[in-house]
Amino acid sequence: MKDNNLDISYQNNDIILKSMAQEFKDKSLKFYGINVPKIVTVIPADLPVIEVKEDRLDFIFLLEDDSLLHMEFQTTNKKADIKRFLQYDARLYGKYERKIRTVVIYSGKIEEAIGRLDIGSIIYKVDQVFLSKYDGDKIYKELNEKIDRKLQLTDIDKLNLIFLPLMGSKKSSDEMAIEAVELAKKIEDEDEKTYIIGALIGISDKFLTEEYKNKLKGAIKMTKIAEMLIQEGKAELIIKQLKKRFNKIPELYVKRMYELNIDKLEKIGENIFDINKIEDLDKYFNDN
Repeated sequence: MKDNNLDISYQNNDIILKSMAQEFKDKSLKFYGINVPKIVTVIPADLPVIEVKEDRLDFIFLLEDDSLLHMEFQTTNKKADIKRFLQYDARLYGKYERKIRTVVIYSGKIEEAIGRLDIGSIIYKVDQVFLSKYDGDKIYKELNEKIDRKLQLTDIDKLNLIFLPLMGSKKSSDEMAIEAVELAKKIEDEDEKTYIIGALIGISDKFLTEEYKNKLKGAIKMTKIAEMLIQEGKAELIIKQLKKRFNKIPELYVKRMYELNIDKLEKIGENIFDINKIEDLDKYFNDN
């Protein structure tokens, strides 16, 4: 069971959602032309999947006025994209019955895209942010200097660092994602470093090639968030195995499983076939 595979997909990790919530909470996005109330928290995007090949919507934030902000990060500008956003928002409204503001943030390689869809009785519009107008190379240099001098990062600095992979640059988004993570690793505050790297993973996951996903895994190796992701991945794997054996697991046991450290999770994994009833897990929870 000693498999320390690191899953960096935001779709599978609560850690990534927590990072996004932490880094966007109470921050204004007006600097990027997004005039919405401040973000309160992130909401898991767990809508039912209608089509097998359907992509999952990116991030849903609860705003101060109790409305929702649906934020998408795009590296394509196809008509199919806005049709997909419309489907998401219709289902999102069906679930929460709140006003929804959809903002699509485009990578530095895109300068225009379809922002309005007229299908008769429904006219659907999204707000668009084109990060191509932001000089990512210049912003990287400024952030690097600030971090090297151990200066306090402002809210805008932190958001710029998170959005850096999607800004205009002479380098590819893949390369900028790795450089942004390496830059974030130099931040002294451990919690701030962890959440910024987590948010970078969340945004970059959608466009990174397999080659650069592997490079990203290498870049975050030995960091706190890597350990958190590995721990969460092991807990999810064991929970799946236990559900196959016992069909259902009490929510309390699921919660406590996520609280175990990697060593204890590995012990459960090694002894998984010796667990004859759910209560047998208690010794792992009580073992100090």
